[in-house]
Order: sequence, then structure tokens, then C-alpha cells
Amino acid sequence: MDNVTSDYSKMDSEECKDIARQLVEESMVLLKNDNSILPLKEGTKIYVIGPAANNTGIDCGGWTLQWTGGVDGSTKFVKTGTTILEGLQKLAEEYNLTIITDPEQAQEADVTVLCVGELPYAEWEGDTEDLSITGELGCPDNEEAIREAKTLGKPTITLMVAGRNVIYDQYEADWDSIVMCYLPGSEADGVANVLLGKSVFKGKLAMPYYSNVKDIGTENYKYNIGYGLEY
Repeated sequence: MDNVTSDYSKMDSEECKDIARQLVEESMVLLKNDNSILPLKEGTKIYVIGPAANNTGIDCGGWTLQWTGGVDGSTKFVKTGTTILEGLQKLAEEYNLTIITDPEQAQEADVTVLCVGELPYAEWEGDTEDLSITGELGCPDNEEAIREAKTLGKPTITLMVAGRNVIYDQYEADWDSIVMCYLPGSEADGVANVLLGKSVFKGKLAMPYYSNVKDIGTENYKYNIGYGLEY
């Protein structure tokens, strides 16, 4: 057997980051897109909320420098990285976007980008009988952000950051578009590239998506393997 060596000098290089960003862009799955709200149009005013909007620890899940990850932003979890919010801010000038994060200015927005996710976990630490996005392993602030988005009454694009197909049916009627981002990791700015149409949705479900836990393993699924909308 041939020995295989790795060039660790390239770790964290721009070349590696570009590859990671490409993987983000090609793995996201568009589950819903009513009225073709995505891709976002040039000149859009976007209110960005939710615990997964600007947290690299949530973006990476358990895949960090520490076994079960973390969400406090410490370098013991993730040394470098970009977030979904930072990705939108990077594209703001190119697409004439107004990115709003202040709740006091939320009513000025055209759309709400709601970023919800799960807390980081690894292996059995992620075992749960409650796979709801607001369940026991959902980010504690998910429910508050979901409620705020509904109260605003703006068209809502929901980005779900999780390592598995979480359940969201009880909120779906209030969401115009739903994107399963999975765990975008350190280059979460790639999410913004797809939302703006700089890249296109290519991701398809690798396993069925269910509406509740009791249906898992049956053919009573919400979306089957291979589902994924495109622009």
C-alpha cells in the first residue's frame, strides 16, 4: 500500500477556503420557494435575525477543534470563519443591498431572513426524540426569532442550520422560502452567494425528509430522496 501524505501548509489557505465555500454552495437544499422569492433581487432591504445568522460555532456544529463544538465564539472551537450575515454584508455593495440587524429598523425591510439552527453536538450527544427546530437541541433563541419574524409580517426566507433534517411543519405556513443549509462550517458566507443567485441551488436530499419522528423509516415522508428545488 502506498503511503499518503498531506500538505498541512495549505490548511486555512485561500485555496482551501474556496473549496469549502463551493461545497457549501452545492450542498444547500431549497425546500420551498413560494412566489420565487429567491434569488433575492438587487436593491432588497433585508432584515437578518436568528441565532444562526452570525455564529460560526453553530455553522460548524460538532466539527470544530473541540469534540462537541461550541457557540461562544472562542478560538478553542473555530480559529477563523465567516458567517451567513457576513456573507450578505460582503455582497451588499455589489447587489445594492441594505442589511438590517437592528430590530428598531426591521419594518424598513422588504424581506426577513430568519436563521435558525441546532446547538452543536457530536455522536450520541445529539440523540433526541424531539427533532423539532424548536426542540431540546434547537438553539434556545429559535422560538423567539420565529415569533418575531411572524409578527413583522414580511416575506420570510428561513435558513435552517443543522446536521440533520429537523422538523419544522408547525411553522411552515408563515415561511415563504425554506433552505436546508445543513452545516456550512467555516465558510458560511457561501450561503449568501446562493441566496443572491451568484451561485445556484444544486443540492438534493440524500435521505427522506419527515414531518414527525414516528414516520421515520416509513414511506410516509414529506420529501423523498433526491428532492430539491432549483432556480
